[in-house]
Formats: sequence, structure tokens, C-alpha cells
Amino acid sequence: MPTPLDQLNANRDAAVDRLTALLRIPSVSTDPAYASDVNAAADWVADHLRASGLDARIMPTAGHPVVYAATTDDQVTNPDAPRLLFYGHYDVQPPDPIDKWTTPPFEPTVRDGSLYARGASDDKGQIMCFLEALRAYHDAAPGSASKLPCHVTVLIEGEEECGSVNLPAFIEQYEDLLRADVAVVSDTSMWDAHTPAITYALRGLLYFDIQLHGPSRDLHSGVYGGTIPNPATILTQVLGNLFDENHRVTIPGYYDHVQPLTDDERQLWQRLAFNERNYLNAIGLAQGFGETGYTTLERRWSRPACDINGLYGGYGGEGAKTVIPSFAGAKVSFRLAADQQPDHIADAFNQWLNDQPTHGLTWKITEHGRAYPAAVPTDSPWIAAASKAIEHAAGRPPVLVREGATIPVIGDFKRLLDLDSLLIGFGLNGDNIHSPDEHLGLDRFHLGCQTHAALLQQIANTP
Repeated sequence: MPTPLDQLNANRDAAVDRLTALLRIPSVSTDPAYASDVNAAADWVADHLRASGLDARIMPTAGHPVVYAATTDDQVTNPDAPRLLFYGHYDVQPPDPIDKWTTPPFEPTVRDGSLYARGASDDKGQIMCFLEALRAYHDAAPGSASKLPCHVTVLIEGEEECGSVNLPAFIEQYEDLLRADVAVVSDTSMWDAHTPAITYALRGLLYFDIQLHGPSRDLHSGVYGGTIPNPATILTQVLGNLFDENHRVTIPGYYDHVQPLTDDERQLWQRLAFNERNYLNAIGLAQGFGETGYTTLERRWSRPACDINGLYGGYGGEGAKTVIPSFAGAKVSFRLAADQQPDHIADAFNQWLNDQPTHGLTWKITEHGRAYPAAVPTDSPWIAAASKAIEHAAGRPPVLVREGATIPVIGDFKRLLDLDSLLIGFGLNGDNIHSPDEHLGLDRFHLGCQTHAALLQQIANTP
């Protein structure tokens, strides 16, 4: 009887054909014009799970549906084995600009060993790695002998690319259905084209739109200039007060709960041989910048950050228009390090703004979302299990990394289900996700399928 890995190796072309079929569906969640295609993608994923022997359900939310499936005791070798919750998303980003694609975004094309299409790397290609692993277990054994080594729950959503706004409520509503021992997510990257990675920590996120309002209308600067507070001028002064001379955020209590970086982690990261020059040259810069006392990698992975993402107000068109604007605004985001709490930082930022001298101008503060940071201890038995699975499939151990970005559901899993997450991705930073010519290397796709098949067995062996 073939093993699941044998099954995967013997059916590589069929797996690519199935991925290609999913990539043809333009499941753009942010555009209502694609609503029927989003539903079609959910149906396709559910059908794939059913073909792997699972009872898949399409469950509604206030937005796009969730695909859900879970094993029963008679579908696993050992009913007392741990339960793995796999999360991913079947929706994709809009394909624009279309004219920048070498081949059409929803006509998947293989070139130079990579599959090009919108969603190839983010996230259809990566969720298919796991779904194909499930299918390999099903197809490797006939009939009732087809069993998984551990329990599996599958949660594939259709709104990640538009903020997963309905997912927290779904998790709370169906908490009992989603109980598990560990979560696994494939929506991250390898360290490089040859080195798999386990991402064990992500930063959280807070996002604000802040506006400073003054006169009832834009005013002639010749008539009023120098006699009233200018919202644009005062706003820029306030924003400048956000940082001290060491580029540390000046909001009281901002760093109170930041999880300190351990010596072991520093040593792990030093062994990664991170090339700062290449990192900066790729974006046209010659030197880094940030909080004093930390390396670029430490700032990106383990320290919080505050960024002004946009400024607006007054006249910004061509030529001159001498006005004092009635208001000025800014988009301000915070990336939160492990153990920082979004509610604490939100309250502190609001208080800090209201303590700033605005000379009679008034604030309008709008929050546009928050996500919790997440971190898994590096000595976790789940990380040990994942490391063994990756080494078995790739022939080399993975590196352990953090990531400076945010996947909101990871924090939700911890907050709502008390569930740690393993982030095992097979993308690369050069896969052009969210951009024209998005692609996924087929060698990495097959590695992902084999890794997840091996991971199921390693999870089963974990106490």
C-alpha cells in the first residue's frame, strides 16, 4: 500500500491541475461584482474536502461564507490523537493593474517552473498544500482503511483580503466546533528559496484616522494667516512630538508590556546571516533607521513601531492656492510587539492626542481596526513537531523567525480559543503577492504538500 508521500509524488501533475482549477476562479472578495465567483470558490474548496472523505460545510457569515470540515473519531487512526485546526483563505486581491500582467491573472500559466496567477502564493497555492496532503491520506488507502493520523478541523474563509471583519464573530459563535490543540496556517514565507521557516511570532496592529478641525471653511491666508491656528501646521507639530531623539514613541506607557527579546533568540537570528544591505538596496535605500539600540531585524520582528501612513488637508493640486485649511488629517498605524494589548495602546494614544497643545482646534479620532500580536514559545512541542516534519520533507531543518506584519486571525485564535498557531509558509517575498505576475514555484508547492502530510503524523505523535 503506498504511503501518503508516495501518493503525493505519484500524482504531482494532478495536484497542479487541481490548483490551476481553483486559481481560475476570480474570487475577489473586496469587489461586489465578484460575489458569485467568491461563492464558487467556496463551493470548489468544499468539494475538494468532500473528495478527501470529509463532511465539508459552507457556513454563512454577514459577508462571504466560511468553509468548515472536521474529522470524527472513526476517521482517525487514534481517536485520542491531538486535533489540528488548519486556517487559510480562498479569496484573493483584485488583479489590477491588468495591463502589467504577462499573462491574464485568472488564466494560470506555468513559466520557468512557477505557476502564475492571482492567488498562486496568497493564499490558494498555500491552502492547497494542506488540502492535497489530506487527499493523499485518503487516496493512499482504500475505503474504510483511509484514516488520518490525527484529528483535523479545516477553516477556510473568504474575507481575509478585506479585513476578516466577520471572522471573530464566527469564531465566537462556533467556539465549540473550533476547539483544537494547535492551529496551523500557511500564509507566510520561507526564509529563502531553499530554507523553510516556521514563523513563531507576529506583530499586532492598530490603525487610526486622526483629523484636527479648525475654522468652518478654508480661509484666505492673506486675510487670516498669522492670526489663527492653522490645522495643518498644528497637526504636523503634534505628529513630530510622537518620537524622541532616539526614535522611541513618546506616548506614556507605550513600551510597558513589550516582551523582551531573549539571548537565545538573538543568537538564533544572528545565525540567519541576514543581509541588511540587500534588504535596503532592494527598496533603493542605503541605510536603515529606527529605535536606537536595536538591529534592523530586531526592530522589524520584536519591537513595536509607529508610522504615519498618509497626510491630507488643504490644497494639494497643481499650482498655488493660498488657503488655511479648515482641517488636516493623518493616517497613523501602530505595529504591536508581543504582549502589547491593543486596547491599552488605543487608550494611551487617545489620551496623548488630547494632552497635546492644539490651540483651540478639536480632534476627530476614528479607529479603523485592531489586531492582537501573537507569539509561540520556541520550546513549544508543536514547534518541535513541525520542525521534524519539515526536515523529513525538505531534507534540512527549518529556521525559526518572527514577522513584523500582522495576520489578525492568529491573535483571535489565541484570544478567543487560547490556541497557539504554527505559521508554516512556502511563499517567498519575491512572489509578487498583491501585485501583477503573482506566482508560486511548483517545487515549493510540492514541498508544502509533503510537509503537511508529514506534519499530520508528527502532530499525532505529540503528547
